[in-house]
Amino acid sequence: MRDRDDTLTFFYGADKEDEAYKFIEEKLLKEEHYLVDFYNEFLIDVYLLLDNPNSNFIAIDWDNTISADPSCFLRLIKDLQKEGFIPFVCTLRAPDKENIAEIKSVLEETNIAIYLTDGQPKRAYLKSLDLDVRIWIDDFYPGVCRDTSKLLTSNGIS
Repeated sequence: MRDRDDTLTFFYGADKEDEAYKFIEEKLLKEEHYLVDFYNEFLIDVYLLLDNPNSNFIAIDWDNTISADPSCFLRLIKDLQKEGFIPFVCTLRAPDKENIAEIKSVLEETNIAIYLTDGQPKRAYLKSLDLDVRIWIDDFYPGVCRDTSKLLTSNGIS
């Protein structure tokens, strides 16, 4: 059993019937992390934001998300890949060799893509690359999109 200090609280406020969400929920509960469907910014460690349910891309933040529990996320990434989803890292970090090296060293065996936005909002950055994301897994939703985005309200954040 995990100590409470070792667990993360994940927020999910969108369509609970989405197959990707149900899959992620099952995996996170096995890892003994918490999932909540009410917005409380002081309780929530990581947000699961449903964006395009027709996509197979799952964007996962690095800092304070994967780095908060690397072994859990390694398992989740591998399981997502087995299910036909395409997980990748999307971070606000600057695109330099040091930032990539740190991330690659942890995720080496997953062979997933890494997108470094250099501080640009992640959603807009990936859309400029013609990538639509199904679910964002991120500890800092303002890094994904602007506070006024429909993405937030459709996920229960106002």
